[in-house]
Amino acid sequence: MVSFPIIPEKTKNKLIFCTLSATLLLILWALSFRVAGGSSGKPLLTISFYDVGQGDAILIAKGETQILVDGGPNDEILSYLGQDLPPWDRKIELMVLTHPHADHLTGLLSVLERYQVERILFYPVVYETKGYHKFLKEIEDEGAVILKGENGVEMEVSEMSLRVLWPKKGFSDTDINNTSVVLALKFKEFDVLLLGDAERKAQISFLSITPDIEVLKVAHQGSWNGVYEPLLRQASPEVAVISVGKNQYGHPHHNTLRLLEQLGATVLRTDLSGTIKLMSDGNKFWYDTAR
Repeated sequence: MVSFPIIPEKTKNKLIFCTLSATLLLILWALSFRVAGGSSGKPLLTISFYDVGQGDAILIAKGETQILVDGGPNDEILSYLGQDLPPWDRKIELMVLTHPHADHLTGLLSVLERYQVERILFYPVVYETKGYHKFLKEIEDEGAVILKGENGVEMEVSEMSLRVLWPKKGFSDTDINNTSVVLALKFKEFDVLLLGDAERKAQISFLSITPDIEVLKVAHQGSWNGVYEPLLRQASPEVAVISVGKNQYGHPHHNTLRLLEQLGATVLRTDLSGTIKLMSDGNKFWYDTAR
């Protein structure tokens, strides 16, 4: 005869509670994704500019498709992804490194360890740091499809169109900021420009192909040379997002803020508002802030 241990009533209750809690959590996740699609049932585009301090980390999500642009200066990105991705989703469809400065790269190393990444887009440069060398080694080990982020590269991802505006093939600069991968994102009638840290010198070079947009991610934490007035006038953003933390550099610069306001853009800052989430159905867009 096989005997089974007797489970105390209190332990049974705990097990039942944990099981029900886990089931309820999964149901809530599923409902949240349905609600996010609105009455049409189609998922909205959500762009999260995470509050990672002095650096950039942006998640572009539509349904269960995720594009991660930069990872911030530490592994805080993992907490944000844990909040925003359903528990069963451990895949990033596309990872983008705009350029290998630590405030954009470091968090991606943690993501590569915890998530499966299908495609990785970056512009190879000569940059002698341990972090960048580790990144190159890890993406080789990851087995992901590697895409060279240079002008002319275009891709379609879950109804979204991504186009690389900069850098051009063979470009190099001692200022690594100016080798930043610049992305134009289009979802139906909604357009976003992500500048990485590309400064005026680079912005001049892709001015002629800069699209009219609704949302701009301002370059280099809103530094004095992170905006180029002719580009701003051509792009004419309604909202300008500045990803910035407490710093000793004077970011964002008062001239940058004044210019954006003069041109009629609503300025949102992660240091003041926390994480900034923009949502769009492809026609209208709106935003929410953590504080």
